[in-house]
Amino acid sequence: MSTYATNLAIVTGCYCGAREFVRVSRHSGPDNLVDSAIAGFGTGAILGRLQGGPAGAIRYSIGIAIVGTGVDFAAIKLRPVFKNMYESVVVAGDEKKKGGFKWPEWLPIQVLDEEAQAAKRAREEALRARIRDLTKEES
Repeated sequence: MSTYATNLAIVTGCYCGAREFVRVSRHSGPDNLVDSAIAGFGTGAILGRLQGGPAGAIRYSIGIAIVGTGVDFAAIKLRPVFKNMYESVVVAGDEKKKGGFKWPEWLPIQVLDEEAQAAKRAREEALRARIRDLTKEES
């Protein structure tokens, strides 16, 4: 299993480095998918040649170009979704000074104000008293 992880790390590192090299060389923006395709073909050709000879270079170059460009395309399309998710969690304005993080409504963990904390303490004390009464009755 560790060899798969090592190979994935090597391929990912080579692909990302090649993509950035191509982007800088072509003077293009970070969301240009042509850079991804070129980097995928180059990375696949080099790593495929080392792994499987000339036939491996062709297979690897096509495979890494397709997968790498697909991942980059998905990242571009999902960026607004993740940005909205991030903005829904981070609080702006005066509330940011209080902590800058807002718990989702559905999450059972909530920040309590002083009144809610006092009510919670009262409920806990009543529960402890009931438990003490039950243990006294049993003994």
